[in-house]
Amino acid sequence: MKKVTAIFLCLVMCIYLCGCGDTEKKDNEAKTALTQVLNKEKNFTVHNVYVDKTTEENLEKFRYPTYSNALNIFVPAKYTFADFDADGIEELLIIDAYLSDFLFLKYDNGKVYGYVHKRISTQDVKTDGSFMTFKYNGYKAISRISFSGNSYKITNQAYFDDSQNKYLIGDKTVQKNEVEEYFENWNKNTTKVAWKDIN
Repeated sequence: MKKVTAIFLCLVMCIYLCGCGDTEKKDNEAKTALTQVLNKEKNFTVHNVYVDKTTEENLEKFRYPTYSNALNIFVPAKYTFADFDADGIEELLIIDAYLSDFLFLKYDNGKVYGYVHKRISTQDVKTDGSFMTFKYNGYKAISRISFSGNSYKITNQAYFDDSQNKYLIGDKTVQKNEVEEYFENWNKNTTKVAWKDIN
């Protein structure tokens, strides 16, 4: 019986180590491709909801029209790597020089996809992949992002809006002090990413 248990444990450890090695390999592959995009050596695919078009782009001359600016030019200023979708493989986040547009870049099956999002607090992007989204004079939320092909989804872990008296943890309505405590704990127990300048 002991031999059977020992063999079983060995098999489990081998499978676990193979899985870890596979994730590490994919992460290294992703970082190489994402760094090539950062260095303007490789293109990425992005879907623009404003014009409802999917295009191949390069950071050298990336324009991303928006509802408020049809000629919007994305000027890369700073970047950081983090595992934003918690799949064990890091993504690249680039902020533009105006601190208004954020470009998430994800490597998936040999391609790099781009996703532009606004209203992220540059001071509140964390190494665990969570970040704070906000609206001027309005709500703030602790959020996460998930990706699927050309699209992405922002999910709020906690939401705080005094103007609407709306306080949520996940999808559950809670008291204001509970959300305040959630934000406070999040700030204490997570680490801010280190932004690097793009030359």
